[in-house]
Amino acid sequence: MKTLVVGNSLDVLPIIENSISSEKSKEVTLFTTEGVLPYDRAYLPHLVAPHAHENVMFKTAEVFLASYHPEVITSESLIRISVKRRHLTTETKKQINYDNLVLVDTGHLILPSIKGHQRTGVFDCWRLSSIKSLKKHLPFADSVIVLATKIQGLNMACAISQLKKEVTVVSNGPGLLADIFDEESGLLLKQILEGKGIRVFSDNAVEEILGDTDVKAVKLKSGKVLAADTVIVDEVKADIRMLSEPTLTDQDQIVIEENFKPSMMPFAPVKFGFDVLEGFYAGWTKLPEGGREYLKFDGPQNVYKKIYVHGDHLVGFVIFNSTKDVERLLGILQRQDNITGKEEEII
Repeated sequence: MKTLVVGNSLDVLPIIENSISSEKSKEVTLFTTEGVLPYDRAYLPHLVAPHAHENVMFKTAEVFLASYHPEVITSESLIRISVKRRHLTTETKKQINYDNLVLVDTGHLILPSIKGHQRTGVFDCWRLSSIKSLKKHLPFADSVIVLATKIQGLNMACAISQLKKEVTVVSNGPGLLADIFDEESGLLLKQILEGKGIRVFSDNAVEEILGDTDVKAVKLKSGKVLAADTVIVDEVKADIRMLSEPTLTDQDQIVIEENFKPSMMPFAPVKFGFDVLEGFYAGWTKLPEGGREYLKFDGPQNVYKKIYVHGDHLVGFVIFNSTKDVERLLGILQRQDNITGKEEEII
């Protein structure tokens, strides 16, 4: 049995490990969709920095692949996958046969259906190729608008602000990242960014990207028009339209990587904000039903700590500019310590 894993994120690695370790397949092939080894997409905003090193992104995959030795194809581009005929076709018309298919991503994304999104100067922030194009574009850019719905967009806005560009974040919630944080945390995040020179238009959305061929401005749903030469979006969907037959067999899987999916409850520890904001969250970041919340805020220092408790246990926290507390709270969260009566003490 031959298993074909298609994708370019680190999500492909545990799939390969499981296939090889469980002996479900005598042969496992990884087809990368971007012509490079798998990498952590969360690192992409770091690459806009002047002296960032791209090679560090591939270290995890290099170590893994040296241990498990699947066949790896990085020199071909994906054109079509025929589920019925059990093969993948590349741009050079090469056919790669398989028995089982696991599709993680195709290397192609569908951007939000905003009028004008095809104009030159519009970028996603999820693919290495997009970031490389953005880096070539940025020296000639003055005003950048980021449509931020995820940490990736927030991090991209913070990273670009360090290049002394005029950066504006557009958010469709009352604060920032309404899918992740509660309104109080989102509003404070907005306040901190504005204090660092990043404009934020909340409770808004981009209705149209204006210009002839190049981006010249965006029109918000409020009717306000903002001048811009660059637009970055972080809300995308994986494009799987190259599947010639959408019905898969029982052995096949579409496992679209989590980065492309909206998440109301991120459990993995996440650091964000770059040099603009030292932010960190883990577990629940909104009040769970039947839960309790506790917070501390030091306005002059922009230090904000909020914990969420359910029953006897810590179930999540959000921290701005107090990194010394992160490891301690993360330990309490992971160990599931009984904190009844100690809530005010641990925060």
